[in-house]
Amino acid sequence: MSSDESTKEQIQKPDQKRETPAHIPWIRPDLVRERKREPYFETSDLVIIALFSGLGGIFSTYIGYLANLLNSIFGIPFGGGQFLAGLHIFWLVFIYLLTDRKVGVTFTSGVLKGFVEFFAGNAHGLLVVLISSTQGFVIELILIVFLSTKRKSIIAAAAGIAGLSNVVLQQVLFFNSQIPISFIALIGVMSFISGCILGGVFPLSVYYVFNQSTALKWRKPRSLSPRYRRNIKVIRGMIIAILLFAEVSIVVLLMTQNRYSIEITGEVYNPYTFYIDDFPQVTIEAQLVGDVTVEPPQNYTGVPVYQILQRAQPKIELYKITLRAPDGYSVTFNSTEIDHNEYIMISSSNRGLRIVAADYPGNYWIYYIATISVQRLS
Repeated sequence: MSSDESTKEQIQKPDQKRETPAHIPWIRPDLVRERKREPYFETSDLVIIALFSGLGGIFSTYIGYLANLLNSIFGIPFGGGQFLAGLHIFWLVFIYLLTDRKVGVTFTSGVLKGFVEFFAGNAHGLLVVLISSTQGFVIELILIVFLSTKRKSIIAAAAGIAGLSNVVLQQVLFFNSQIPISFIALIGVMSFISGCILGGVFPLSVYYVFNQSTALKWRKPRSLSPRYRRNIKVIRGMIIAILLFAEVSIVVLLMTQNRYSIEITGEVYNPYTFYIDDFPQVTIEAQLVGDVTVEPPQNYTGVPVYQILQRAQPKIELYKITLRAPDGYSVTFNSTEIDHNEYIMISSSNRGLRIVAADYPGNYWIYYIATISVQRLS
């Protein structure tokens, strides 16, 4: 029997399976896709989350620098830039709208945006990851409670509360009893209003413009089956429990961390971790006079900053030092101001390490010093 005849017999066998287009994905991929369950987050959703979270992280970094500049201009340790707080929320709400209001989007975007801000050099350091994720969590929680509502007023209110959460979180972690409650309430109201307008109404308006154009024509709204709608209630409850546990764990971790050490960095030969008990301490008399807080003259015990830098051994003769708190607020002195000056010191209190700067305005007397950086004086 010839090879042609054997091949013909194999083709004519009735038991032999023949490949149909449905078994060949590269010919009819739509047939294969119909047999698979569609994922909750589509590829387009992941692209939107990654793209706009990255953009938001970069923009928020520079907004944070602008806020610190406003604080310095107003002469207050924090709060001057809270009217810009809604610009941080804008990206989370905008991503939520672009992804068809799916559960888990704002928290995921908040975490990713926070890490982008951290690696972009945000002045808050790792704290910005907690702040951003908390803002996403607050929006997520409110919208889950209201079943992912489409009402603009609820979305704007959620954004406002997310903006307020920044102030509440920092007061929980770094509460200072010397700051009047009225001042904290004022910046809280500013954050809430900014969140409602810049973080809620503004992204809703931008999304309306996007929706009226052809930019979102490739986004197909997804219809949910009745069974899926029943299961989503259980998913919402699980998401709330997981996110709440994660947020509480992070807050407790930050509240229990060691606040009695300072990292000495920058242009020094000997970077190290400063502990106040490793140095001899001196006592001075000084008075804090600030725009918000005034303290009577009293004795302060601590370590002069120039002694801390002597152990670090600066590489340059003329330099500036920046003392920074975890919330991003910082003050700067130059080498001539601190040289053999015992009246600029690091003192220990029951709330952590602070600056005592006699004859300097009250906005220099900041708490919770985390880093001292030595930089070249331009």
